[in-house]
Amino acid sequence: MRITGAHISIGFLAVITAAGLFFQRQANDELRTEIALLRGESGKLRQLHLEHERLVTAQLPLATLESLRADHAAVERLRGEVELMRNRVKQMEGR
Repeated sequence: MRITGAHISIGFLAVITAAGLFFQRQANDELRTEIALLRGESGKLRQLHLEHERLVTAQLPLATLESLRADHAAVERLRGEVELMRNRVKQMEGR
């Protein structure tokens, strides 16, 4: 059997087609891996969003927080006054 130009062309096309299919499959595998990674990241992002919503819901209102801060400052001021009065009492007892 004699190899003609048509046979060479058909063989060349078969090799080109096989190489194209190989590279296409490789690209598809890479894309599937990337999709799996993105799905995992999407799940993590969804969990973080839910945690953020939970924390925002549990957060004290600003008015309550400011009231607590004012109360804390008042307690500290009163502690200072009590200490001052104790010192005065000690001075008066010492006279």
